[in-house]
Amino acid sequence: MLQFIIIIINMDNLSKKLLLKTLSTQALGVNAKLPAASAKKSKPDSNDKINCYLCIHFHITWERKFPYSCRAHGFKGPQIPSVVVFTSSGEQCHLFTPKN
Repeated sequence: MLQFIIIIINMDNLSKKLLLKTLSTQALGVNAKLPAASAKKSKPDSNDKINCYLCIHFHITWERKFPYSCRAHGFKGPQIPSVVVFTSSGEQCHLFTPKN
């Protein structure tokens, strides 16, 4: 019993919730499916920063003054394209497509 308590103390909040939900469903005899703890997101949320290095449209050019390029938006510039899109429109990039 003491080992079980020590394990719970060292867990993060999400793991604690999943463990307690599992224990409660097992105690009730319910066979419920639990969500995956580390589900991979295909598109970032509106609050997440876009990482252009993980996008298929991102390209590094040979030009010193304009080293970063976005093939989807069709521009190149001195800043990462996601920063340019956010500063000009106030929204995150909607054309982000993760690499496989």
